[in-house]
Amino acid sequence: MLIFMSNDRGSIKVFRMVSRRVLCSSLGFSSGKAILFFLKEALGRDPFEVLWENPKAFYDEIVKVFGDGAKILISILVENINLECGLSMSPEHFIEIIQSENQSSLEEIRSFIRMVAESGRRT
Repeated sequence: MLIFMSNDRGSIKVFRMVSRRVLCSSLGFSSGKAILFFLKEALGRDPFEVLWENPKAFYDEIVKVFGDGAKILISILVENINLECGLSMSPEHFIEIIQSENQSSLEEIRSFIRMVAESGRRT
């Protein structure tokens, strides 16, 4: 298991909070909570930690759980995070990098999480 730096844990915590808020406001409270529940059950742990550690594993599991709806769900999440946090990550690009297993994609995902966290800490 990966050992997190305290600032990484803080970034994941804020990203989790922002993502929950976005999902629940975009899809309705019950639907947002259900999505997060199913992901946590399928992954066996916090989906946001999995996204940080292994974005491809996160993506593969979200596809198993939601099928063709996975890309739509990810797009909704990224678009609304952009709106809430003043960012400009392309949902299509996010989907591309989350499917990749290379180190630069991992760092780009982590950078996005850190930017969301920084913005989320200000609000």
